[in-house]
Amino acid sequence: MASTQSKRYYKVGVLLFQGVDILDFTGPMEVLSHASHNCNPDQPDRMFIIETIAQTSIIRAASVMTVKADRLLDEALDEISEYDMLLVPGGPPSVIQPLVEGNAPEVDIIRKFAALPLSEPPRPRVLFSICTGAFLLGAAGILSGMTVTTHHRAVDVLREICARFGDKHESPANVVHRRYTDGGYLKGDAVQLVTAGGISSGLDATFHVVRQLSSPEMAAFVSRVMEYDWSELEN
Repeated sequence: MASTQSKRYYKVGVLLFQGVDILDFTGPMEVLSHASHNCNPDQPDRMFIIETIAQTSIIRAASVMTVKADRLLDEALDEISEYDMLLVPGGPPSVIQPLVEGNAPEVDIIRKFAALPLSEPPRPRVLFSICTGAFLLGAAGILSGMTVTTHHRAVDVLREICARFGDKHESPANVVHRRYTDGGYLKGDAVQLVTAGGISSGLDATFHVVRQLSSPEMAAFVSRVMEYDWSELEN
């Protein structure tokens, strides 16, 4: 595996679990894969190498689609510093709440990723949630003082989770209703936080990430290829 110093791409870990919503993770993966396939060969550092991560090798997404994970969660935990982006999709309350309440390994890997130091040479790391995936970020206790969003019907629940697990010595999370929000950097200024609202909002947020890590031209090109009229504003 390439060292941080020699790596010429962004390695993306996509966190999966039983019952995960399909578009929450496949939508962003589609956008990132198009950006990689159309990358200038002279700029390989604009590429995204994507791995799915899960507790078990087989995941049943939304009870209708079977997915084979690329890497088991325990392995990814041991090598978390390899990842430049951790993408956290959501799911229905019956799926997400047990993970929140049980301090699941999915929460642990988020906590460890959020605590990573600035890489050398300096390059962005991104923690990116879609829909109720933000619940797992809240349960990791990392959202105090941050501006975040989630599905419009889950805003109050996320606010409660953040209050319960957040740092009581810091200001509470500012939970808003938007398509997506770029919350800036977590404590330590090494990991950027991007959160998206419900399901399709993850597409807009992914284009935002591509615009930042690749180029505005690449984001616009991929949106044309996908015939998707994306919103450039955090509305």
